[in-house]
Amino acid sequence: MSENKKLVWIIGASSGIGESLVPLYAGAGWRVVVSARNEQKLQALAQDNENTESVPLDVTDGAQVAAALDRFQQRDEVPDLTVFCSGIYYPGGIKMLTEEFSVASMDTNYQGAVRVIAGLFPLLKKKGSGHIAIISSLSAYSGLPNAVCYGPTKAALNNLCESLKPEFDKAGLHLTTINPGFVKTPMTDQNKFPMPFIVTAEHAAQKIFKGLQTRKFEVFFPSFLGFVLKFLRVLPYALYFPIAKRITKQ
Repeated sequence: MSENKKLVWIIGASSGIGESLVPLYAGAGWRVVVSARNEQKLQALAQDNENTESVPLDVTDGAQVAAALDRFQQRDEVPDLTVFCSGIYYPGGIKMLTEEFSVASMDTNYQGAVRVIAGLFPLLKKKGSGHIAIISSLSAYSGLPNAVCYGPTKAALNNLCESLKPEFDKAGLHLTTINPGFVKTPMTDQNKFPMPFIVTAEHAAQKIFKGLQTRKFEVFFPSFLGFVLKFLRVLPYALYFPIAKRITKQ
């Protein structure tokens, strides 16, 4: 792998948005490190894309996260950009509200990001530059039906990023929260309800790839749905629930 190119670490690269980001960065001349639990899929990605190598990783395992970070340090390098895409999804309402599903969702979607950010931040601060991007969701803006396990993890991610932004600014680092709407992936294939404005993973990856170049704090899409949900969250509940019910056809 060339030593004179920027390095991006894509976590959760075995499917969906993460997988679709790999050829965009590889094609743009970045060195790419791909991580996920599916080692076979990672190896295939590394073979299919130039300057790409695989580092298997389960983000629910703190020791594995620490080992991945140590691997970078042993090479005397730190990713210029880290994109956290890992996530699991249990669609549904009250029937899905179990300790098993809720804890598993939080451990991967939220605590996984915490483990990565907490371990990576000191390295980026020492280096004096770097960018972390966290894939959240438009469902983070407000509570929506069929997302009792998923939505709270994304709301927590956005809150976390908002809380950390001043410290990243002070250290001269960049932090971005990415809030997509419905994206066709193996996760959303589970849904049995209409998904407005759904886009392909490739389309979402293009939006994210371009959005991250601006280094803005937030990237969200589709714009119309995003603005609607942003508006809903400032409404009094007497208006919010009837409108949300109508929009989601509940």
